[in-house]
Amino acid sequence: MKTQQQKIFNRLKTDYLTQPILMAKAVDALIDKLGIAKASEFWTSLGYGEKDYLQLKKKMFYKENVEILYKKIKKVAK
Repeated sequence: MKTQQQKIFNRLKTDYLTQPILMAKAVDALIDKLGIAKASEFWTSLGYGEKDYLQLKKKMFYKENVEILYKKIKKVAK
């Protein structure tokens, strides 16, 4: 039978995310829950708006392309 410490350690090993993956998942969660505009506003309130927009854009839209963004904009505009 595993000790409590072994169980915790094994869970941490399997749940560990690299910083870029964790950042991408966090950005996705923010966008999913708040939408692009509110997520950007929140991001800026944390001081990330003072950094290079191109870096932020890569993190926020890394899975997006023009077609997907157009569909999202059209959906919001309705």
